[in-house]
Amino acid sequence: MIRFVLGAMACVAVAHADTITLTDALQRVAQNHPLARALALELEATRWRGRAEAAFAPMSVYLAPMISDGGSGEELIVQQPLELNGGQRARAALSHARYQLHRAETQSALNELLTQTAEAFVDAYAYQRRLEAVAHYVQTLDALQPQVAVHAPRETAQAQAMEVGEAHRRALYRLNALLQRPLDAPLVLLPVQAVPDTPTADDAVDADAAQLALLRAELRLMRTQLLPDVVLQARVEKFAGNSTRPAYALVLEFPLIDYGARRAEIRAQQLRIQAQELRIEAARLQAQAEQRAAEDAYRAAREQLTQAQQRVERLTAASVHTVASDARALEHATELWRARMELIDAEHRALRAWVAWKSIDEAFLKEVKAYATRP
Repeated sequence: MIRFVLGAMACVAVAHADTITLTDALQRVAQNHPLARALALELEATRWRGRAEAAFAPMSVYLAPMISDGGSGEELIVQQPLELNGGQRARAALSHARYQLHRAETQSALNELLTQTAEAFVDAYAYQRRLEAVAHYVQTLDALQPQVAVHAPRETAQAQAMEVGEAHRRALYRLNALLQRPLDAPLVLLPVQAVPDTPTADDAVDADAAQLALLRAELRLMRTQLLPDVVLQARVEKFAGNSTRPAYALVLEFPLIDYGARRAEIRAQQLRIQAQELRIEAARLQAQAEQRAAEDAYRAAREQLTQAQQRVERLTAASVHTVASDARALEHATELWRARMELIDAEHRALRAWVAWKSIDEAFLKEVKAYATRP
């Protein structure tokens, strides 16, 4: 597990502020955000719809007047298709494929929402770190003030503090909106701990593969419509002045003349399946390229972060072991502050690159797997 730590953090004194980690933020959004709940409800609706589609063919009941050579009367007919041609199994497979596709789309939408949350968190955390660095620098200037003039650097630091503070408020607005909290609610963010690099879950669904499975299930259902089926029929007739006459039959249904419509639909479906297979082949290499590019960008940002960290460590060590004049102390404090700000910028870039990398891998979705499909 990777942990981004820039050294000792100055405590941000915010009254009654909640303290939250990135994992806490992801879980809150997955549980409470209206979009996440809507996605879960829509997926549950698709599951119930699938149950209806996978049910056996409904029984038909007809009650109608009848005129025949036996006179006028009434006729009651009850019919139950047996679906020996595999129609029910094909519909069940189709409903399952449709559910899997919807589930893949839900996972993609939720992963996008969680990625936005991670981006908002690391942005707000970076501005929080910048405010802490400025506050630490101002405290150092206050300690030096009786011995050396610090008016100009103090004004520079205060101006930057106002600019960073405004950016920090905007970042918190975005994060609080995702967390469903009041926009002005104070929030203290803890250092980012990377989501563990877990393997892809066994039940993860790829949208392109799910689309291909759906097309194949539709083709299977089309083919069953070319096959004959058996219908169980019970009939009761009643003529005026006569008793009822029951009868039972097995009706064999043949799809005879459709003028080639079904076979044309099947051919079109086969072509769509071939096209989807080609799309999957094209998307596979593209996804691998994006994954590798995002990982390389993260590695490069980590290298820059390491270099910035080493610079801060060198300056910190120099301040401990070097005895200098007050003017030199002011110069060193300013240099150390700038190095810390550069370190925070490098950390911010590394975290952003890490979020982009893990978004492609859907790592945030795996972190909140327990809430991913709960209505």
